[in-house]
Amino acid sequence: MQKDVNLWGLPIIRVSKTEMCEKRYFLGIQYKVKNYAQRYDSFAEAFAANVRGVHDRLIKVIVNNMGEAVTYARTHALWYSPDQLIFGNRPQHADIFRMFAPQIPVFYCGNAAEPKEPQSINGNHVEPLLSGSQLIALNDRGRPFLQSWAECLNADVSSLSYSRAVISPEVERCALAKAQALQLNLDKFVFLSPVARSCEALPPSFWDEIETSLRGKGYDVFYNSSLFSIPEVYALALHAKAIIALRSGLCDVLCELPVPQFIIYSHNNFHGDLQPMYSFEHFPWAHSSSIFEYNALKQNIPTIFDAITSHL
Repeated sequence: MQKDVNLWGLPIIRVSKTEMCEKRYFLGIQYKVKNYAQRYDSFAEAFAANVRGVHDRLIKVIVNNMGEAVTYARTHALWYSPDQLIFGNRPQHADIFRMFAPQIPVFYCGNAAEPKEPQSINGNHVEPLLSGSQLIALNDRGRPFLQSWAECLNADVSSLSYSRAVISPEVERCALAKAQALQLNLDKFVFLSPVARSCEALPPSFWDEIETSLRGKGYDVFYNSSLFSIPEVYALALHAKAIIALRSGLCDVLCELPVPQFIIYSHNNFHGDLQPMYSFEHFPWAHSSSIFEYNALKQNIPTIFDAITSHL
């Protein structure tokens, strides 16, 4: 069973029930049911009823992948104004802004229909921050994404200050407690992230051989898990001896860490090779001296395997 309370057609409260558990979310934030469910249900419904009377607001909806959302958060000074309402259509969008631009409230709008073009809803102007077709068009230029994004905004990013992620002590304690419950050796482990939306998967045998090689050298191995929120993943990855990942939006979140990071590009369905647009050499906030990039379109898998394992 699922219940939604909507604001301009966007889910504000979501209740998901299965035989095993019940989860309730208000603006993308999960609350414990036992003590707070009824209170947050009524508050959310009152909130939705009140804000329906708001008019003449500019509502921007983030509809892109995690990596682009990190860039939007980092460059918010170029496009955001306090009179806007910002929604994300994935829970990760709210997490990312809480990390990299905590002064901007971003509300999770769930599975709301993606606004393909600007539209008027209840007297409010609703538009995607960057539509899917606009993102494809920007990447079709073959230039670094940050450069194309700045041109789209008609802005100069050369003197822009970029914030680092803000992680609370509570988030770090929670991340480390979860890792210890999984019996992860926090003193010597490597973080593996083999899944990406933007790149085709590498053969499972590649990751099996990576794991076997690492364990043979005395490392423990952690595979990225949905048990950890994005801030918790960041807090845990900070303790890793290395990060090995297929190029994904999570790499954009972690790229500022002073941890050796081995990033692999593979085929993208829209553009073939993403490296010219999304290489970390083009992002000024990346800890470039810690990042090693490989491309499965130009290098064979055994060569990439040997290059990565030779560092560890």
